[in-house]
Amino acid sequence: MFIVTPLLTVLDALVVGYVLVFFLINVVFVALSSRAIRRDLAVEDVRPALGRAHDRFLPTVTLLVPAYNEEVTICESIESLLRLRYPSFEIVICNDGSKDKTVDVLLRKFHFVRTELDYDPQLASAKIRGFYEVRGPLPPGLTRLVLIDKENGGKADALNAAINVSQGEFVTSMDADSLLTPDALLLAARPIVDDREGVVAVGVQVGISNGSLVENGRVVEMRLPKAWIARFQIVEYMRSFAQGRVAFAALRSLLVLSGVFALMRRDLVVAIGGFLTKTMQAKVGIEYCGAGVHTVCEDMEIVVRLHRYLLDKKLPGKIEILPFPTAWTEAPENYKDIGKQRSRWYRGLLEVLNYHRAMIGNPRFRQIGLFSLPYQLLFEALAPIIECVGYVVLLVTLALGVLSVKSLLTFLALAAAINLCLSALSVLLCVRTEAGPHGSGLALFNYERTRDLLLLLFAGFISNFGYRQYLVAWQLKGLWDFLKGKQGWDKFARKGFAPRPT
Repeated sequence: MFIVTPLLTVLDALVVGYVLVFFLINVVFVALSSRAIRRDLAVEDVRPALGRAHDRFLPTVTLLVPAYNEEVTICESIESLLRLRYPSFEIVICNDGSKDKTVDVLLRKFHFVRTELDYDPQLASAKIRGFYEVRGPLPPGLTRLVLIDKENGGKADALNAAINVSQGEFVTSMDADSLLTPDALLLAARPIVDDREGVVAVGVQVGISNGSLVENGRVVEMRLPKAWIARFQIVEYMRSFAQGRVAFAALRSLLVLSGVFALMRRDLVVAIGGFLTKTMQAKVGIEYCGAGVHTVCEDMEIVVRLHRYLLDKKLPGKIEILPFPTAWTEAPENYKDIGKQRSRWYRGLLEVLNYHRAMIGNPRFRQIGLFSLPYQLLFEALAPIIECVGYVVLLVTLALGVLSVKSLLTFLALAAAINLCLSALSVLLCVRTEAGPHGSGLALFNYERTRDLLLLLFAGFISNFGYRQYLVAWQLKGLWDFLKGKQGWDKFARKGFAPRPT
């Protein structure tokens, strides 16, 4: 007892210190993000002129669309891509051995014709079954619309197969259920135009489409979903993108570009071996990650590997992110699906940190090794473990009389207040209106009703009581799956986008 009590007191102090350090770092992140958002909203207001003035400077782009059992949303997503305003781009859809009617609905909707294509297998992939291409008239700017049908190999494998067909200077990684705004490519290409040699990848803010009205592949009216679980996720996305990732980009330390939509230089993606799969043959990829391995977090892993390659070779390269939403995705609306999703995300994070553990704390990798990766380890990978241990320690110290009920409630209230504060700051960052250069009011998310703002703030508060702990439990399952070496994806079923009522 004489040994246990001081030990528990020390653990209590460490948990409190951990929470306070996390809060202070994230307050700095909010300040950095606020500055970047204000700057980029001014640029977003002049986006129509960007395409006209810089056509000859804009890179050619290939949109890579991996699809597995996406019959519900795939046509709506491709419709949104056909409406993109961009001088030169192509779309390569890769069906990854779907068991539903994904290929059938695509063939019927867009009138694909079976053909032969120039396929350069620089990146290994599962067996190709066939190639299809649209032969009829295409929208302005679209040079090719291609469909690859292949055997199942996973999302990363499908992306690699699509890269082998691609002809653009930049390629995108995206999801088959992604919806893009018409100016998405113009906006994403703007940092590249500003620094053609320096910018090697660009990510964007991602919005949740649940509850919003979708017409012809685009979000025409932003509305909050009725399900509280979806509202919780909107607040989480605002915190993750508008607060966290924008700040990391400002510090040249960004490690994650969402798989929903991101641009990367094709030559560099090929040089590092493409997206990580068990069949990877590139020397660099095998040297960094090992042979015969893969991850369910391919979007983060390829960015970390890209940073590692650039720093190893002493090559210039910046990874940027746009804070305003140019891509939309559907979030799960039942607790089992979101639990599986978060378990998979957490398992993927552990996989990436394990593959690139040599970078953590290594000054050779500059801010990536000394700040970004340690942050991911301490405040993302260890967070659910520390939170779970913290709950146990608090209850044990309470039972032993080391901690009073008043002190316990004070700590829990402090933790909830910190999370509420960070959530509220993120929501306000996203919905506040900034004056554009022509006097127009601009915001990241146009939730125009005061009621919506209040509901988001309330969602940020009540998510601390039950929802947060539920996700921690699933993350611990992800830890167990990682230790067991689980490789599954646990994909959730899509409901489809909400059309305007007639």
